[in-house]
Amino acid sequence: MNGTPEGYIQRLVEISKKKMDCLKSILSLTRAQTEAISEEGMDGLQSLIDQKQSKIDEINGLDEEFNACFTALKQKLGVKSLDEAGTLGIKGVKELQSLVSKIMGLLKEISEVERSNKEKANSLLSFLGAKIREIREGRKVSSAYSPAASLSPPSYFIDQKK
Repeated sequence: MNGTPEGYIQRLVEISKKKMDCLKSILSLTRAQTEAISEEGMDGLQSLIDQKQSKIDEINGLDEEFNACFTALKQKLGVKSLDEAGTLGIKGVKELQSLVSKIMGLLKEISEVERSNKEKANSLLSFLGAKIREIREGRKVSSAYSPAASLSPPSYFIDQKK
């Protein structure tokens, strides 16, 4: 990256494209989580969560780089926002603004799917909790009426004098 405003903008566009790819992957993984929760098959859920965390970590790194580059651009141009930079007629600003807008849309979509997943997961946990309580109560009842307890032979103590 060169120190020109166009160079900064180009680098910001590259970072934004990488972030968009990561967010698309996260959206796909989040939808896969929806299927895993719906099927009550929690087996693959941890794997999906781990993959998602990896993408989130990657995005965090990209965000740090974006922030550093954007701060340098703002200082170089003496502007406070991307909109102000757009008024200066710098090549690539419109593309960057478009990418940022698409990223915001993806984030909103991911957030909605995550909210839905959370509700489904809470519902599933409540259902499983109720099932566990039923099993515990069934065990208590079963042990109270257990035929094994009534079939055990009585014990006799025989005292013998020596």
